[in-house]
Amino acid sequence: MFRQIFADLNQLLNQPRPPIILIMGMRQTGKSTLAQNLTKGKKQIRFNFDLLSDRAEFINQDRHSLAAFAEKYHGNLIIIDEVQKEPRAIGLVKHLYDNFRMPFILTGSSEIKMRKGIGDSLTGRLHEVRLYPLTLKEIAIQKQETANYDTHQKNLLAYLIYGSLPQLLNLEPAGHENYLKDYINSVISKDVLEIAGTRKTAQVFLLAKLLALQIGQLVNFNELAVNTEFSRVTVYQYIDIFEQMGLVIKARPMSTNERESIAKATKIYFTDLGVRNALVDDFRPFNQRPDKGQILENAVLVGIKKHADYGQRNEQIGFFRSVHGSEIDIVQKQGLLENLYEVKTAARPGRKQTGKVKLISLDNAQ
Repeated sequence: MFRQIFADLNQLLNQPRPPIILIMGMRQTGKSTLAQNLTKGKKQIRFNFDLLSDRAEFINQDRHSLAAFAEKYHGNLIIIDEVQKEPRAIGLVKHLYDNFRMPFILTGSSEIKMRKGIGDSLTGRLHEVRLYPLTLKEIAIQKQETANYDTHQKNLLAYLIYGSLPQLLNLEPAGHENYLKDYINSVISKDVLEIAGTRKTAQVFLLAKLLALQIGQLVNFNELAVNTEFSRVTVYQYIDIFEQMGLVIKARPMSTNERESIAKATKIYFTDLGVRNALVDDFRPFNQRPDKGQILENAVLVGIKKHADYGQRNEQIGFFRSVHGSEIDIVQKQGLLENLYEVKTAARPGRKQTGKVKLISLDNAQ
């Protein structure tokens, strides 16, 4: 499967001394497939830490047996999927990398657990990337379609409703809704609750649904706490978990050199709109939706974020809103460079863009 980030990672792997590559992202975005594609033509051994047997084989080593392990797999590139499932593995990865020059690709869907395990131990050795659901370019190439405006526009309309998790390409359209509903059930009832150490499934689902209903709006944490019967602190904690798992992206206010800007506020966007629409149980076509402006804004912001992350650019992406009500939907900054975007479902006839603000509509959103 074609992924835009493949070429950059492949170049890193072909260096005389490649770094340890860590591929993060929400479940079923294709992390394992990308890792396998990167190792085609190379000797490789794969450990899947979802499997207790694979964890045991890798973990049950001491410093003496590590030498035997390194000799056994000499010349292999080691892939470890779901590395966050076994925090003790990081120390062994570091030892094998430093002392036996063994190359590694690690994948994981829980950044929180990985951060706890990695700490500072892999500083200077690690190259981190985040893999997102498919882009419009990746969808067109995978479908072997001509990459033109009409193709992208057709795929965009489907993307706004069903998102772009790779598995959807292997399913008939009639199966998309059930797949996405099963996906959110699995992620929230298993992954989120496992990380949080709680069994409050109904409350966590409700919190996710309430966030999905207000994408692109200022988050009212007190209201979320009242409706979910969580404390305000717990609401913050769960949103952090959603973010670290790659389910959502937080957008924060950014200055545009106006003293009246709101300093403390947060907007939430979903990394995949199919997941978002499954949470609100609404898969109606784009032109029938009351929330079309919200989902288009979500798609544009996530697209900008993907483009920045895949290009390894340290960009700030947020929004501007003044205390007097003036607003810029998306603010994108890199150093002194600044792009401002207003997202509307349709360009208004005769409307002229003013200043630096660029108008994004369904016609040019792709």
